[in-house]
Amino acid sequence: MVNTEETAPVLDRILEAAAEEFGRVGFSGAKVDAIARLAGVNKAALYYHVGTKEKLYEAVLLHLFGQVAGTLEQAAKAGPDPVAALSALAGALAGLFARLPMLPRIMAMEMASGARNMPQAALAEFRRIFGATRDILRRGQAAGVMRPANPAFVHLALVGTLVVYSLSEPLRLRFAEAARDLDARIDAPLAEAAAFLGDLIGRGLRPDGAECNPPGVAVREEGDAHG
Repeated sequence: MVNTEETAPVLDRILEAAAEEFGRVGFSGAKVDAIARLAGVNKAALYYHVGTKEKLYEAVLLHLFGQVAGTLEQAAKAGPDPVAALSALAGALAGLFARLPMLPRIMAMEMASGARNMPQAALAEFRRIFGATRDILRRGQAAGVMRPANPAFVHLALVGTLVVYSLSEPLRLRFAEAARDLDARIDAPLAEAAAFLGDLIGRGLRPDGAECNPPGVAVREEGDAHG
């Protein structure tokens, strides 16, 4: 019988190492030897705990996507205001990307490849991730504070933008100083970008003629633009 108290930490190390390797070079470029070495185990132990490279990739995706789905489902329930829930969703995703930098890299590679290596089992978690955005839109439309919109467009606008912003950090930091002449702060933290994006999409989804200012924020007169 396997001692689960001893197995769990080893499996955690393997999944963490595998996520880092897959996020760095993708499924095709990842080497089992490198993953085992990074996890501090031999190949025999890796195969014993997880199985083949395909099974390992499946385990990594299920582990990562499960975290994303659970986090976004919780964020989607943030308060009764669907617009605020959308901002909470963006913030939660930014938090995940900051904590798990390999996550946006793996997501980007899967999108670029047409999900060529994504196992069928991971699609259930993907449905949960997409469902968090869809449920917010349904609530907003039912409450009359959001106009009808294709949830796929909203989801991709939110997730896709944050993936690109996260992955572009090295480039943005390199050219941050030069961009200041253009009045563009391209080195703003991911959380700030997520807050802007959540607010932008939320405002854009309001019905025609609806109040566009967040609760508690007064409209500023033109003459007050500079304080």
